[in-house]
Amino acid sequence: MKKLIIIISLSFFSTLIFANSTQNSLKNTLITKTSPHSVNDTMDRFESLVKMKGFTIFARIDHKKNAQDAKMNMNDAQLLIFGNPKGGTALMKQDISVALDLPLRVAIYQDADDKVIIAYHNPVAMTASYQLEGNKVIAKITKGLDKLTSAAIAKK
Repeated sequence: MKKLIIIISLSFFSTLIFANSTQNSLKNTLITKTSPHSVNDTMDRFESLVKMKGFTIFARIDHKKNAQDAKMNMNDAQLLIFGNPKGGTALMKQDISVALDLPLRVAIYQDADDKVIIAYHNPVAMTASYQLEGNKVIAKITKGLDKLTSAAIAKK
C-alpha cells in the first residue's frame, strides 16, 4: 500500500511538472508587444502592412464577434491568418509537418489589464519543432514579423 501511494504521488507531481514545463515552453515561443491603438485599429494597420508587402490574407477572425454570436462575452480579440505561398512551400518541402503552423497567424487582443497586445509565435521555434535547421526562410520570417508588428503598433 505504501508503494502504491508513493507511485501515485510521483505520477501526480510529474504530471504537474510536465504540464508546467509545457506551458512555460509555449510561453517562451510567444512574442508579444503592447499597442497604443485599439484592437481593431491595430489589426487594420497590421493587415494593411501585410497586404502592402504582397502577402496573401487567408482569413481575419473576430473572436469577440464570434463569442457574441454564441451569446457569450469576451474581450476584443482578432486573428489574422496570412502568408507567402512561396516561402511556406519552401518550408513544407523541407518538412511537410510544418503545415501545422502555416500559414502564419498574428493575434491582437485586449488582455485582462485592458492593454492591447499583438502576439505571434517566434518562427525560430519552428526549427526546434520541425526539421528546418539551416532554412534561410525562418530568418526572413522572423525579421519580417518583427518589422511588420512593430510598424503596426507605432504611434501615428
